[in-house]
Amino acid sequence: MTMAAPVNLYHGGTKDTRCPRCNYGRNKGNPRHSIPEITDSQGLRNAVGELRNALLASGEFKTRSFMLGVLEAKVRGQEYYLAACSNNHIDIGPHLKEITQHKGKWKAANRRTPEVDFGSTPLKWKSGTTGNPEPEWRTIKWEKVDIPLPENTHNEVSRRSVNDLNKSCAAMKLLLELGDLLRQNQAWGPVEYVRMSEQVYAAPEDPEGLRTWHGKGATCSWTAHSCDGCMERIPYLICDVPANWMPN
Repeated sequence: MTMAAPVNLYHGGTKDTRCPRCNYGRNKGNPRHSIPEITDSQGLRNAVGELRNALLASGEFKTRSFMLGVLEAKVRGQEYYLAACSNNHIDIGPHLKEITQHKGKWKAANRRTPEVDFGSTPLKWKSGTTGNPEPEWRTIKWEKVDIPLPENTHNEVSRRSVNDLNKSCAAMKLLLELGDLLRQNQAWGPVEYVRMSEQVYAAPEDPEGLRTWHGKGATCSWTAHSCDGCMERIPYLICDVPANWMPN
């Protein structure tokens, strides 16, 4: 009997936990939590490595630190291949052609993520104005979702938590892009899989300690695990429980 290969990394926790949005167990399956957890795959690890190598080979980005992410999904029979970079000043689009797996099918998720309004008391997410809206947090089914923020930043733990939640992470761009594509195509339906892999590049003089995101995988030491902000945010984004099913 062949043993299943161990999961290298879970992004946003495992299905054995309770969802912070709906309070149901994430392992309930359809029609609740059709994406109970997000893992990676060997193919995605290869893809994110090829994208990183292409960016560095260009010579443009060796002094910038960044996190790369790639995502593959199959929803209602339709396949999606997305890539994103945490650094908003890096355009990965021209380099996607270097990914050999599913060559030519990759799309860059170059979208903004919601930002904290640090001038508000209590803290809240920026809402923008009519005609100039700010991006919003949305679930995979494109329902608005409120990701809670600490009530104050009077201590180091709360300040660190807010800063983590405010990061423009590759994983957030990927999941928001997937949800938007499903909305545009009216393509929500049975989910066969959603998988993700991330890799960090730490510039020689990295001020953010990005090297801490190496080495946590079960089978691969160079792919990156979720940061604290993504560990908190991913469960909200992959929850597909309709708002009218929420427990009181």
